[in-house]
Formats: sequence, structure tokens, C-alpha cells
Amino acid sequence: MASKSRMLILEDERRLADLYQRALAPLALEMDVAHTLAQARALLEQTRYDLFLVDLRLPDGNGADLLREWRERLAEAGTQVIVLTAEARQRDEIQRLGFEFYFEKPVSLAMLAQFVQRLLRPTP
Repeated sequence: MASKSRMLILEDERRLADLYQRALAPLALEMDVAHTLAQARALLEQTRYDLFLVDLRLPDGNGADLLREWRERLAEAGTQVIVLTAEARQRDEIQRLGFEFYFEKPVSLAMLAQFVQRLLRPTP
């Protein structure tokens, strides 16, 4: 039996993190939540994730810095990264870093769940 896919959600707004978890619950993912860059770094050190949902504006810095720092390790682990932010102007920077999946807030929860499902089960 295949193991469940794991996802890390980095979102400082607890209400949004809860909404993302509820929206993605039907996909039967194992989900961890970090509310700060420091928490996310600690979790990334301990666990390999299939998916990483990243907010950019955080209380202790910018998620783009974390993505820059972890870019090679995330790529080696095969981690799919989805950036969610209200900061539209950072889209180019995120794409230059090699992260192609980017959604502006507010994001449709149904669309997010559908997109994550497609990433988890790519069609042949």
C-alpha cells in the first residue's frame, strides 16, 4: 500500500491555514502547518514533503528567502512548491527561482484542492 503524501503548509494567518487544511482534507494528505519561517525550517529539516504550500509575507521574514535557501534540497526531494500570496509583484522573483506554481490570494479553495490533486496524481 502506498504511503500518504505529505504536505507542509506555511501560512501565518491561522484562519487561512485552517481553511487550506479543511479544503485539502478530502485528498487524505498528511499535513503539517508552520506559521513562521523558523517553524518551517525546523519541519523541513525533519521531514521530506511531497508538497509545500508557501505564503510569502510572514512575521519573521519573506517566504521567498526560504525558497531561495531550500531550492536545491526541495528539488532533490521532488517537492512540489505552490506559492500563495497577496504580493503580485513577487511573481517574477518566484519564477526566476524556478517555482512555477503561484496563486494570488484570495485563492479559490476548490481550485487549490483540484490543483493539488492534479499534482499528486499526474495523468499519463
